[in-house]
Amino acid sequence: MAEDANSHEEDDLLTITANPDKDDDERHFDLADVPSVVEADDPLPQSDIYEGLFLRQEGVDASGPTWEQAKTTTLKLSALARTFENNQAAAAIGLLHRKVKLSIDPDLSPRSDDNMLMWDGSKHFLDFMLVVAGSMGCHAFLPNTVADHTFTITLDLRQSYRQFRPKYGKLGFDPTGSMMSIGTSASSELWFGFCPNANIEDLTVANEAPLLSEKHGDTRLSARHFRMAVMFLAYALSKIADLPIHVTHPYGPEDDIDAWRVADATNVYAPGNSALKM
Repeated sequence: MAEDANSHEEDDLLTITANPDKDDDERHFDLADVPSVVEADDPLPQSDIYEGLFLRQEGVDASGPTWEQAKTTTLKLSALARTFENNQAAAAIGLLHRKVKLSIDPDLSPRSDDNMLMWDGSKHFLDFMLVVAGSMGCHAFLPNTVADHTFTITLDLRQSYRQFRPKYGKLGFDPTGSMMSIGTSASSELWFGFCPNANIEDLTVANEAPLLSEKHGDTRLSARHFRMAVMFLAYALSKIADLPIHVTHPYGPEDDIDAWRVADATNVYAPGNSALKM
């Protein structure tokens, strides 16, 4: 009888119910047929692991201070290097029980103009760059060459709803009520900024302007100013013979600017011109 029981147990270990008509990846088996000898306990919850690492220490009440509340000590980089070079394992392990702030020694931090340094900017991870023109015009985003057949921009003059949201950089003027999105180039967003004449004529005034990270108001143009800007751009585009842009009334069909729409004076908002590639 004992021999028969052992043989049945071996059969349990080797037998898996499968459908021979299906591929190996599609076969299923009943978990109830899995023998107890191959079962394992569920892993510990992450909350228990966190509590064991940060809250509980041997002989210390679990209600004590957490790792974030622990006192911070300062350790010089040179001292940490000596700990490694002298194979001071006990001291290194002791650092793991404390909240340590690493301080770099002055002699280990060379100046940026040190002759022993060779800077290389061929590879970088720059993800934001703000280019502001030094005078009126579009030369901030136009290529500095007579002709560049690879340069294209997509104009979209219907984005009156967009706000200028960069948090870093300096425009040289307060962006409140002064920014207008006009489209995109290959990897850039294109904006018109309408700043006071004083900020253009005097760089001292521009340099005293607040950073973009400081609090400012809504950057969108008012409805009236946005309409004026669109009409100016439509008139400038109509002078390019290859573009299908026409302006019938440069200043609008009515004296009151609020009494007419852009579509009443130009076809710049026509379906084919809403996203104009140039």
